[in-house]
Amino acid sequence: MGKIKIFLLFLSLYCLGPCAAIPIISSSTDESALLAFKAKITRDPYNILQKNWTAGTPFCNWIGIICSHRHQRVMALNLSSKGFKGTIAKEVGNLSFLISLDISNNNFRGHVPDELVHLHRLRGLYMQLNELSGQIPGSFGFLNRIQELFLYNNSLTGPIPPAIFNISSFQVIDLKYNFLGGSLPMDICNNLPNLESFNVSHNQLGGQIPQSFSRCSEIKFLDLSCNEFTGSIPGKLGNLSKLEQLYLGNNSLTGELPSTIFNISSLTLLTAEFNMISGSLPHDICKKTTRLVTLYLFENQLGGQIPSSISGCRSLKHLSLAHNNISGVIPAEIGNMSALQSLNLISNNFTGELPFNFFNISSLTKIVLGFNRFTGKLPEDLCFRHPNLEFLEIESNHIFGSIPSSISLCSALSVLALISNYLTGGIPPQIGNITGLQDLYLGDNNLTGSIPAEIGNITSLQHLILGDNNLTGGIPAEIGNITGLEYLYLSNNNLTGGIPAEIGNITGLQYLYLSNNNLTGGIPAEIGNITGLQYLYLSNNNLTGEVPFRFFNSSSLMTLFLSSNGLSGSIPNDLCFRNPELQNLVLEQNQFHGQIPSGISHCSAMDTLDLSANEFTGNVLDNIGNMSMLRNLVVGQNNFTGIIPPSIGNMSRLLILQLGINNFYGKIPPELGKLPILEGVFLQANQFTGEIPPELGQSSSIGRLYMQSNKISGEIPPSIFNISTLRELDLSGNQLSSFSVS
Repeated sequence: MGKIKIFLLFLSLYCLGPCAAIPIISSSTDESALLAFKAKITRDPYNILQKNWTAGTPFCNWIGIICSHRHQRVMALNLSSKGFKGTIAKEVGNLSFLISLDISNNNFRGHVPDELVHLHRLRGLYMQLNELSGQIPGSFGFLNRIQELFLYNNSLTGPIPPAIFNISSFQVIDLKYNFLGGSLPMDICNNLPNLESFNVSHNQLGGQIPQSFSRCSEIKFLDLSCNEFTGSIPGKLGNLSKLEQLYLGNNSLTGELPSTIFNISSLTLLTAEFNMISGSLPHDICKKTTRLVTLYLFENQLGGQIPSSISGCRSLKHLSLAHNNISGVIPAEIGNMSALQSLNLISNNFTGELPFNFFNISSLTKIVLGFNRFTGKLPEDLCFRHPNLEFLEIESNHIFGSIPSSISLCSALSVLALISNYLTGGIPPQIGNITGLQDLYLGDNNLTGSIPAEIGNITSLQHLILGDNNLTGGIPAEIGNITGLEYLYLSNNNLTGGIPAEIGNITGLQYLYLSNNNLTGGIPAEIGNITGLQYLYLSNNNLTGEVPFRFFNSSSLMTLFLSSNGLSGSIPNDLCFRNPELQNLVLEQNQFHGQIPSGISHCSAMDTLDLSANEFTGNVLDNIGNMSMLRNLVVGQNNFTGIIPPSIGNMSRLLILQLGINNFYGKIPPELGKLPILEGVFLQANQFTGEIPPELGQSSSIGRLYMQSNKISGEIPPSIFNISTLRELDLSGNQLSSFSVS
C-alpha cells in the first residue's frame, strides 16, 4: 500500500509541472481530441477528414479509428500514407485509451508534442517518414508500456533522451535517418531485456559503442552505421547469442575486428565498411558463423591473408574485402563456397594466378579482383564455369594473353543454349533470371591479340572496358550489335583500322573512349545517331578528313576530344545551340581552319576551349568574355588576330590564358591582374605593344608569365616581382628598358 501512495504522490507532483492535468476519461474527450487533430491538418488531398470526420457522427466509425468494444474509446489511430500535411495537435495526448498511434508516411512538421506522455497505454508509436523536427521529448521515458517506437526519416535533432532506455517493455527502436547527436549511454541495455531491434543509422551520434549492448540478450538486429562512432568494436558483442544482423559501417572505428563476433552462430549479416579497422581476419572466421550470408569489411586497414577457414561460411552469398591491405593468394578452399554470388577483393595486395582454376561456383554473378597483382590468363571455360556471371572486373593487374573468343558464352542466349544441352526434364523456372554479362572490366593489364568479334554476341553488355592494354587489330564491327552498351573504353592500345560505322547502332552510348591508338580514316557520320553521347575521346590517333560536326545532335554532349590527329574542317555556327551542355572542346594539333563563330559564346557551361596548333583565323576573343565558366582558354599556334578586350576581366574563373604564337596586337589589359585564380599567362610571339601594366603585380595567383617576342616597351614594373606565386617569367625579345630597385 505504501508503494501505491508514493507513486500517486509522485504523479501529482509531476503533473504540477509542465504536463497538464490528467485527462478526464470520457468519450467526449476523445472526440474533442480527434477534432483538434483535424484542425491542425493543412492539407488533406483525399478529403478523408473533411468528409468523414464530422462532429455529431460516431467517431468510432471514422476512417482510421479503432475503438474498444466495452468503453467505445479510441484504441488505435491509423492514418498512415494519407498525404496529410500539418502539425500534430497536443490534444492527441488526451486519447488516454490509445494503444497504437500511426501517422507515418505523411508530411507532418513541427515538434513531437510532449503531451503524448499521457498515453500510458501506448504500445506502438509510428511517426516515421514525415518532416518532424526538434528533439525527441524526454518525457517519453514515462511511456512505460511502449514496445515499438518508429521515428525514422524525419529531421529530429539533439540527443536521444536517456530515459527511454529505462523502459523495459521496448522491443523495437528505430530512429534512423535523422540528425540526432550526442552519444549512447554506457548502460544502454541495463534495462532493455526485451529489445529485439535497435536502429540509429544515418545520424550524427558519436562517442564509443557501449559495452553494455551485450546485455540486450534478445536483440536480433543492431544498426549503428553511418554515424560518428569512434574507438574499437566491443568484444562483448560476441555475447549476443541471438544477433542476426550487425551494421557498423561508415563510422570512425579503429582497433582490430573482435574474433568473438564470429562466435555468434545466429549471425547472418555483418557490415563494418568505411572504418579504420586494422589487424587481420580471425583464423577460424567461419567455424561458428555458418549461417553468415553477407560480410562487408571493405574500405578499412585490414592486413594479413584470407584464412582458408572462410570456406566454412557455406551460406555466404556476398563477400567484400575491397580496399584493404590484405595480401597473399586467394585460398583454394573459397571454391567450395557454393552459395557465393558476389566476391569483391578490389584494391588489395593479392598475388598469384587468377583463381578461376578452383572457381567452380556457378552461382557467382559478380567477380571483382581489380587493382591487385594477379597474373595468368583468362581461362577458355570462364563463362562455362560461371553461367550466371553479370559483372567481371579484373582491371589493373598483370593478366596476359588474349581475350578468349569463348567470352561470348557469357551472353544470356549462349548460356540458355548450353543449359538446354544438358536438360533432361522441363525447363526450370529460374532460367528466366539469366541476364548475361553486363559489365566487363579488363583494362590496364598486359592483354595482347585482337578484340574477338564474338564479343558482339554479348548483347547484354552495358560497360566494356578493354583500354590500357596491348591489344592490336581493328575494332570489330560486331560491337555495333551491343545496342544496350553505355560505356565503351578502348583507349591506350595499339588498335588499327577505321572506326566502324556500326558504332552508330549503339544509340544509348554515353561514353566513347578510343584515344591513343593508331586508328585511321575519317570519323563516321553514323556516330551522329548516338543522340545521348556525353563524352567522346578520339585524341592521339591518325584520323583524317573533314569532321562532320553537324552530326553531333546530342544535346547532352559535354566533352569532345579530337586532339593530335589530321582532322580538318571548321567549327559550325550552331555548335553551341546543338550542344548547350558542352564543357570541354579540345581540337589541338589538327588542321582545322576558318573563324570562330560568334555563337561560341552560347556554350555557357564551357570549362576548357583548346583550339591550339591549327589554322584558325579571325578574332577568337570577341565573345569569349561572356563565357563566365571558362577556366582554360588555349588558342596558341594559329593565325588569330585582334586585341584582348577589357571584358576579359569578367572571367573570374580563368586559370590558363594561352594566346601565344598568333597575331594578336594592342596593349595588354590591366584587368588581367585582377583575375583571382589566373595561374598561367602565355602571350609570347604576338604583336603586343605598349607597356607592361603594373596592375599585373596585384595578382596573387600568377605562376607563369610569358610575354617574350612582342613589341612591348617601357620599364619593367617593379610590382611584377611582388607576385609571390611567380615561378616562371620570360620577357625577352621586347623593347623593354631597365628599372631601378628602390
